[in-house]
Amino acid sequence: MSEEMKRINEVNRAQQSRDAARSTNLTGEQVFIRTCNTCHPGGKEGMGPSLEKVNQDLPDDNALKKFIRSGKGMMPGQPKEVLNDQELDGVVQYIRSLNQE
Repeated sequence: MSEEMKRINEVNRAQQSRDAARSTNLTGEQVFIRTCNTCHPGGKEGMGPSLEKVNQDLPDDNALKKFIRSGKGMMPGQPKEVLNDQELDGVVQYIRSLNQE
């Protein structure tokens, strides 16, 4: 197989993997684990800051959604191509639930 065909096959496999990772049948917790948990493990401080004060800092869901879409610093934004509106709603609900007393 030529190098070009190998590259094309690799690109196709990567695209299929990305498509499968963007399933809309995921709960907010599953989306969080897939998208956020690496830097905010369990909502705690990791490579990113703790999410313990997110309900205080961003009490409005629309503000939190805008923040997630835009990103900040090392945190990449999560556009609709990566996180659809249904997944964004679910992850916001899950993040809010992490900080309920």
